[in-house]
Amino acid sequence: MGGNLEDKWDIITTTLQDVFTANRINSLDPLTIEASEARLSSSPADRLKDLIATLNQHRENVDQCDRLLGTVLENVDLLINAKRASASPKLPGNRSSTGPSYKRAKSNVKKGKSYFTSQYNTSTPIVIGSEVAYKLRTPTSSDWIQCEVTKVIDLTHFKIRDPEPDDNNFCQVYDVDWKEIILIPSAQDVSSLKNYPNRSRVLARYPETTTFYPAEVISSKRDGRCRLKFEGEEEEGKETEVQRRFVLPFPK
Repeated sequence: MGGNLEDKWDIITTTLQDVFTANRINSLDPLTIEASEARLSSSPADRLKDLIATLNQHRENVDQCDRLLGTVLENVDLLINAKRASASPKLPGNRSSTGPSYKRAKSNVKKGKSYFTSQYNTSTPIVIGSEVAYKLRTPTSSDWIQCEVTKVIDLTHFKIRDPEPDDNNFCQVYDVDWKEIILIPSAQDVSSLKNYPNRSRVLARYPETTTFYPAEVISSKRDGRCRLKFEGEEEEGKETEVQRRFVLPFPK
């Protein structure tokens, strides 16, 4: 399979693993419910409250798994269609895969773009499997986290998922628009990116995390890495090297 098909298969397997994890964490095993009832002896009201909480957790789990399985079905359909297309016999006169039929099939792939444009970063195309930085919708946080695109609804609307959620936020899927995400360049795009001028304010992924924070560019290295000073760094004067593709223009 080509690289794009491998990406889609990775999304399918990762998503199914998330479904398994979700069901393992929020199981609705009848024995578990009976054990919970046996422990609750204070009053019928307390017992009912506990059971309602358990059922609500399971309902949230079912809703999350339903969305994840929808993503699986979409990507399975894409794989099936790609397999059928590759198995179709060539028509007379169609001597190569770069002919008109190939171009028409490729043009059917949905693509989107990010609202934030810069000479130092690409904003398009955003396709299934693209990596993006997403600004969390919380009033107390301005963090951006790394996510992957699971569906391109149209040019400016997407479904994305957090591939490394924390214990309290598993299987998280978001419906977002183009003003909430910044496209993370692929490894292949890095060589064509311009270096940031020194003292530029950027949004960069802190090492060994999936969270992006404001930082200042100190210098750019020949191998493409950026030497940065993160805002709010506890260690005074600390400078950190970050791969170029994880250093994004600060959104304005």
